[in-house]
This record gives sequence, C-alpha cells and structure tokens, in this order.
Amino acid sequence: MLGFFVTTVFERWRSALNVMPFIESVALSVAVLLPGKGEEDRLTRRAIVRYVVLHQVLVFRDISMRVRRRFPTLQYVVDAGFMEPEERDELEAVCCNPGQNYWVPINWANSLALDAHQRKLIDQPTAFNNLILAIKEFRVSMETLIKFDSIPIPIAYPQVVFLAVRVYFTICIVSRQFLISDLKSKTQMDYPVPIMSILEFIFVIGWMKVAEVLLNPLGEDDDDFEVNWIIDKNISTGMAIVDNTHGYHPNLVNDKFADPDYLPAYSEKSQLPRTLTGSAAKVELASPDDAVKIVRVNPEDAPPTSERGSIFTKRNAYSLRNRTISISSNNIESPSQERKFNLSMPATMLSKSKQPDRPGLETLNEENEPASNNHFRRGDRIYSSDSGKSKGRQSSEESEKEKNQV
Repeated sequence: MLGFFVTTVFERWRSALNVMPFIESVALSVAVLLPGKGEEDRLTRRAIVRYVVLHQVLVFRDISMRVRRRFPTLQYVVDAGFMEPEERDELEAVCCNPGQNYWVPINWANSLALDAHQRKLIDQPTAFNNLILAIKEFRVSMETLIKFDSIPIPIAYPQVVFLAVRVYFTICIVSRQFLISDLKSKTQMDYPVPIMSILEFIFVIGWMKVAEVLLNPLGEDDDDFEVNWIIDKNISTGMAIVDNTHGYHPNLVNDKFADPDYLPAYSEKSQLPRTLTGSAAKVELASPDDAVKIVRVNPEDAPPTSERGSIFTKRNAYSLRNRTISISSNNIESPSQERKFNLSMPATMLSKSKQPDRPGLETLNEENEPASNNHFRRGDRIYSSDSGKSKGRQSSEESEKEKNQV
C-alpha cells in the first residue's frame, strides 16, 4: 500500500515538473514571425510575451501560496508591471461565473497576433498558425497544473497510509521485544539491539517522508518548485528575446572548424575523450600483407529453406515419438496390456488422437491406424518384417501353425 502510494505521488510530481511552462518557445516564435522594425511592431511583440506571462501569474496566484503571498491582490500585479491599470479594469469586468478568467490574457495575445496577420505583418497563414500553436501549448501546460491542484489525491488515501505505517511501528515496539534470555541470573538483564527493526524503521519512514514532501510540489517547502523564480525568469528572458536582441546576430566570420587540421581542444586537467568504438572494430583477423583467398559462392548451391526446415521437422518428430513411447509405457495398467514399439517405425504410426486422461499428448493409436507394408499386427503387438530378429520370425511361425490348425 505504501509503495503504490509513493509511486502515485511521484508520478504526479514528475508530470507537474514536465509540464511546467517556460517562455522560450513562445518568445522565439514571436521574434521570428513578427520581424517588423517599427515601434508598433516592437510593442506588439512585447505585449504578447507580457500577456502570456500574465496568464501564468494569474494561474500561480490560485495554486501556489508563494505566488499568493507575493501578489495578494491584482493591484500588486499592476505594481509589478505585469498588467496596466486599464487592463486590470477590463479583466475585472469580464464575468464568467462559474469559472475563472485565466483565459483573458491569452485571448489578448491571440487578438494581437490576429491583428498582425491582418496587417500583413505575418504574411503566411502557416506562420500565424505556428504562433497560435505556441501560445496554445503554454496555456495547455498551465491548465494541466490547474487540474493537478484542483483534483488532488483523495485525502483519505494519504491519511490511511500514514496512519497504517505509524500504527505498524507502534505495534512493533511491543511485539519485537526480546523476552527469552539464555542468562541464568534473574538479576542480570540482556539488552539486544534490534538491528533489522531499526533498518526497517529508517527505510519505511524515510520512504513515507518522501511521499509527504512530493505530495504538493507547488507548496512552500524547500523542496517545492520555485514558481516565483520561474515567473521572473520568463518575463526577463521573453523581453530579451523579442526586444533587446531581436533581429541581431554577430558578424559572420570564418570559424576555426573550417580548418582541415582542426583537432578538438581540451584543458590539461580534463579527461581525454572516449570515442564510440564497436566491440569488433579493433579485432585483427588478418594483416594487410596476408593473401586472403576469396571463394565465390553460388546462392543456388545452398539448400533451400524447405529442406532445412524438413531436417528440423524430422528431429522434432523423432523426439515426439520417443516422448510418446515413454508416456505410454508409464501408463500401463497390467502386464497383459503391455505394448512394445519399434523405434524405427515411421511417423505415420503416430495417431493424432489424445488420451482422455492426459489431454494434449499425442499417442499411438493402433486400433484406428492401419499397419504399413513393413509392419503387421497380431493381437496387441506390432511386428516389423525388416527387423531381422528372432521374435519376428517366431511370430510368423506361430501364425502359420495357427493357419494349419484352422
């Protein structure tokens, strides 16, 4: 129960970490797809990035206490520069009850992108579509975080797990006491150390503490996500991409890698690189001076696949015949029902019928299968005419005597 609980909590924690959105994808798309040099174009790029980060701030205010303490009201968001006063009025004027108005900044960003597309600032419809998709991915990631916070693990489950672990070790305090001692003196006490119980307590309680820490990744513990740092990082990085470094690149020069004699450079204290070399790459089977004889091979000389398969079929049939004979010999009920088999008999003597008491095993059915040219039947026995043994001749002589008597 504890293991399943820890696995569930860790999967939720890792999923929340994987969907944590960063602004680089949106900002790089805006910088490339809105290449205008005018003042209005620059403000459009900055506004789109700011609206996307504002959407993140509004979501984090409701799912993280750290961000809630930083922005108790929307006025603090305005003072921090993420939103203008008139934008706050428009945001508060939106009525969507029940529900939240997290989507409003994303709608503003999409409207700016559509306006840029209509002004032919974004020429191609595919470019406009790529920009909308980048904004959409950011919004979907924040929506996933809202779901994780709004629909947590049922509170009864962690309570039952934590209570069960503590009750278990409370019982162990009494149940694992060492009461039987080999000491003859009744005044001398024996103090054993329960090493295994101590190790079990450390591991299980430590495992449970890990689940407690990972249960709320957006909390205020030291091991939780630094969402305030993510907000600051996104706004600074996004503005640097769409404004400060937009349209700039260093001068083109001939790099050092163009030199045909270039070798990888390492510091003196660094380890030499380890190349990816195959396991058989350094095996020398012949020296360069050896005269290796090359033989031409005709693919038609190789045995066909059907013949190679028939060899394995014969081997399997022989092993199956031996196994069937062994099973039949073990099922003999009386000496009168004993049956003798010749190992050289053909595979046609094998019947496809199955024993009722051993389903799935192929057995010999002498009553339904006729004898071949090289074998004949007498009573419950099968005799081979080409075996050349005395038993076969004796049986033939007995059959002639019986015919004469008849």
